[in-house]
Amino acid sequence: MEHSFTKWIVFFILFFPVSFTVQAEALPHAEAVLKNYAQQWTFDGSIEAVNQATVSSRVSAQVAEIFYDVNDRVEKGALILRFNDEEIKTRLWQAEANLLAEQAQLKEVQARYTEAAAEAKRINDLYQRKQVTRSALDKAEADKAATAARVNVLNAQIKARQAEVEQAKVELSYTEVRAPYAGVMTKRWIEVGEMATPGQALMSGLSLDDLRVVFTVPEKQLTEVMAAKLDVLLPTGEHLTQLDKILIPAANPKSHSFHIRLDLPQKINGIFPGMTTKVIAYGSDQPVLVIPKQALVKRAEVNGVYVLAQQRVVFRQVRVGTDYDDGWVEVLSGIDAGEQVITQPDMALLYLQLQHD
Repeated sequence: MEHSFTKWIVFFILFFPVSFTVQAEALPHAEAVLKNYAQQWTFDGSIEAVNQATVSSRVSAQVAEIFYDVNDRVEKGALILRFNDEEIKTRLWQAEANLLAEQAQLKEVQARYTEAAAEAKRINDLYQRKQVTRSALDKAEADKAATAARVNVLNAQIKARQAEVEQAKVELSYTEVRAPYAGVMTKRWIEVGEMATPGQALMSGLSLDDLRVVFTVPEKQLTEVMAAKLDVLLPTGEHLTQLDKILIPAANPKSHSFHIRLDLPQKINGIFPGMTTKVIAYGSDQPVLVIPKQALVKRAEVNGVYVLAQQRVVFRQVRVGTDYDDGWVEVLSGIDAGEQVITQPDMALLYLQLQHD
């Protein structure tokens, strides 16, 4: 019917430009009204992996083999890189040989100490019976003390050798680099044959099983957002609600904003770290000034509406807010509640042309 009305106006513009006048009230119009809607805040979020890491070298050694490359999937504990371990093995074998040699020396010295202690006791008994001189007793006690000191020295050396052996074993274990969790390789920082130093990055990876959304909230909205119901719009078009909110309890000192994390369900298809998403927070209901969406006109970069005022049609620039799913759009400024807006902007434009002619 509205389409027919438009054609009717055009007909009379063309054939009766002088004699015909269209009443403004005849144009389809609706009232700008206050309706209750939940408060909404929309934030840009990003998807990141919960488990992501870069493994680094813990030894100074040459890379012998790399078993995985970028985009390869790895299982938890899989061997991803191996260093040349000959030097560390040699050091381990030498430390073990030194330990065995000193343990053998200790056994020999302990045997001598047992003999020296027995001899010192025998000489002391003879001295008590006045059968040997004081100098003989002093010599026996000195031999016993010297042998005991040697036992103590060897015990200390053996502890040091044991520490060397353990250290070499630990370093040898560092020549095999294994995946800390199942995931996908994202970056290789070193090549076969290169010399690595302690702390140097080797391989980076992440797990696609556990993902989360991270978004930033200004300090002034933090309390409301933490109490609000959240709706996450994923890049796939899927909506997710009922996600637990995890607040990082430290504000950015420059922007005075907080990071909030939302853990996603495991193994969502088509979602990868680095993708962007929208997070909509719904607060309590409040009255919002709205107009029908079809009344909204966009002229270049300006939003506006045709307003019916005192039997005249005028174009009014407006600032709009939330676009609601029920066919209404929020107006932040430009018109007041109760004003009448033309719901067919094309017909309003024809009307203005007619009046101008």
